[in-house]
Amino acid sequence: MKQHLLRFAFIVLVCLLSLCVQTSFGCILSGSKANFYSQSGAQLLQDSRIIVSGKVSDARTGEAIVGASVYLENTNTGTSTDGSGNYKLTLKAGSNTLVISYLGYQKQTKAFTSQNDVTLNVQLSSTSVTLTEVGVTGGKQPDANIRDVQSGISSIDIKTIKTTPAFMGEADVVKSIKLLPGVSSVGEAATGFNVRGGSTDQNLVLLDDAPIFNSSHLFGFFSVFNPDAVESVTLYRGSVPAQFGGRISSVLDVKQREGDRQDYIVTGGVGLVSGRLAVEGPIVREKSSFIVVGRASYSDWLLQKMPDITIRNSSASFYDLSAKVSHTFNGKSKVSLNGYRSYDQFGFSGDTLYNWNTNAATLKYTYLFSDNFWVDVTGVYTDYNFKVNAKEPVTASEYSNGIQLKNIKADFALAGGRHQVNFGASVTAYDLQQGKLEPTTAESEVVPVQLQQEHALESAVYWNNEVKVSSKLSFMYGIRYSLYSTLGAADVYVYEPDSPKKDRTITHTLNYSSGEIIETYHGPEPRLSLNYTINDRSAVKLAYNRSRQYLHLISNTTSVSPTDIWKSSNRYIKPLIGDQLSLGYFRNFAQNTIEASVEGYYKQLENILDYKNGANLYLNSTLEADLLSGKGRAYGVEASINKVSGRLTGWANYTYARTEVSIKGPTPEETINQGNYYPASYDKPHTLNIVSSYKLKVRMTLSANFTYSTGRPITAPVAHYVIDDYVVPDFGERNQYRIPDYHRLDLSLSILANKAKQKRWEGTWNLSVYNVYGRNNPYSVFFKQVYGSPPRAYQLAVVGAAIPSISYDFKFR
Repeated sequence: MKQHLLRFAFIVLVCLLSLCVQTSFGCILSGSKANFYSQSGAQLLQDSRIIVSGKVSDARTGEAIVGASVYLENTNTGTSTDGSGNYKLTLKAGSNTLVISYLGYQKQTKAFTSQNDVTLNVQLSSTSVTLTEVGVTGGKQPDANIRDVQSGISSIDIKTIKTTPAFMGEADVVKSIKLLPGVSSVGEAATGFNVRGGSTDQNLVLLDDAPIFNSSHLFGFFSVFNPDAVESVTLYRGSVPAQFGGRISSVLDVKQREGDRQDYIVTGGVGLVSGRLAVEGPIVREKSSFIVVGRASYSDWLLQKMPDITIRNSSASFYDLSAKVSHTFNGKSKVSLNGYRSYDQFGFSGDTLYNWNTNAATLKYTYLFSDNFWVDVTGVYTDYNFKVNAKEPVTASEYSNGIQLKNIKADFALAGGRHQVNFGASVTAYDLQQGKLEPTTAESEVVPVQLQQEHALESAVYWNNEVKVSSKLSFMYGIRYSLYSTLGAADVYVYEPDSPKKDRTITHTLNYSSGEIIETYHGPEPRLSLNYTINDRSAVKLAYNRSRQYLHLISNTTSVSPTDIWKSSNRYIKPLIGDQLSLGYFRNFAQNTIEASVEGYYKQLENILDYKNGANLYLNSTLEADLLSGKGRAYGVEASINKVSGRLTGWANYTYARTEVSIKGPTPEETINQGNYYPASYDKPHTLNIVSSYKLKVRMTLSANFTYSTGRPITAPVAHYVIDDYVVPDFGERNQYRIPDYHRLDLSLSILANKAKQKRWEGTWNLSVYNVYGRNNPYSVFFKQVYGSPPRAYQLAVVGAAIPSISYDFKFR
């Protein structure tokens, strides 16, 4: 432990020294005065400049508005508010007029005349009619997709999510994410999502900075994010800032909203399978607020209508609950505390009961040293647990696994002139329960088993700088340095050298005491993004990311199921390392009302995991012996077009994506497909998504989704043998066949509230049909051996019929 801390201290010192050098350089460029200097060729221009800064917030709640557009009238000079609602612009001294706007709020203009720096705080009011337009991104400057230095970033407004057709009428964050370019899933009832050829565990899912290790309810039919609690949803799949780490494919950053600081408000909704209720209001008016949001399902009545008696005797339910309290002290500091809990339970025909739950909490303190320098200090706790209870008397038992995380971090932001600098450090402690089985009755014949827990400590420092060189060129560069150690107490097996790892090749055992370092991994993670703006309507963007991932999800199935376990990198399992390079062309049409882009990427993956043939992943004390490590590559092209205004809005995107793996070990037993590249189990080359919304009337909107994707790979038997009247299948090479392609159409009609200014009750109806033409999409294919005949293939469809639904949302103040 001492060695670990000394290394981390050295890294912090180096990064702080680098920061000091950079900050000094930034001050030279931007200056503490209101003078701005830039040089082009031999000409040196000196203009009198002022800095305009402030905060954009909701007029009713006082809550910061993230991503609001702030720009100089009739020009392309502007910016967007950051995660705290703050903005900063450098303008010519004299008379200026700023335009401040955000989707769903009334636009404001602020005219002023000054020769000195100006602080201009703005409060925006909600528009009288909301949800009239649907777009992929909201609250941004019209040409932000051209000007922003980062690529591969998508934000979905919660109002858009609520009008998108959804399964059983339940608005769903994750299902909306799956409609974005570069995002896919292995099928219906699959938890998680795949981004740019990555597996589901390669996505960092954050809920108010707290990592969520299972983002689904009911095995993937619904997500754990209650739409009434969500403020914003951002997916980073290309240019990932250095403050994010721990995953190599993407970051899904979900922020929960704060309560109203002026009035007490009750909102909620009722659907066919679940109900929602939210209560919010001020604690101290204009200074502090609270919000409590809950959701619970009542889906058993649907199961009882099914013709199959096994399904009728099953049960399924879930609930989630979140609460948030925030308080602003003196305009310079703010504290917020939020808690979250979700619980799922599924019982199959009374024999086996599955349940899993997540508990999470985040405490954040923000302090403004000045208008352009602030810090967020955050403490995070996440605890995920999974259990299976067998009810049969002979096998009565409880199986459990889980993961617990504790994190503390400090994030600094410094804005000045052409620079936006972010830097900070974090420390995370992990406790991973690998599996425990114990009998629950005296008659049970189950033998108790408990695998040893794993403990790890991950530290990181980062530094990120966004620089605007000129009106045409801007870039963002940064570095993250992570340090990861697996800790005792633990026993580590030592295997015979030059032999496949097996129980019989164990030579001896190493014993490590509590807190003792077993294995350490570390390394830099550089990040670079570049934007060259060709003109007001088009730009070229280039990005490179390196990321390290120290946690691995070990799964028995292709889709993520709650029975999967999280495992730490250790002496035998090395961390994943991903290098991604992307290049894209972005173009706007029709006065920025239509956005189009084409972006290609290539990813090189190191230490990617796969399984031996016949691997045993359940309560295996020598799990590393059944895992194989190799290399991977992912590449593809994403084409997207988005119409952001008018009566007809929406987007269409096509993604060509490939993910291939090569496992070539020292022996044939540790090699797959002769070491040749083969498709990953989630490789789906073609994906097409079309999302549209048409405003029929002022208060009536019709929406539609269509999605198509290539079927996922499977390993199929190519022959069979008969041994003593037993039919034994002979499987071909791994993942050389595919299930049939997937496609589905969804429709919904939203009847919006008549939002009269003095009306205290607002109601919205949503009618939807999921899988309109009843496509029997296969979720998986299995094979049945028949004596004397080739193997017969059968397909399993989870949703094979059109499913109508109706829901009602309300708001009372």
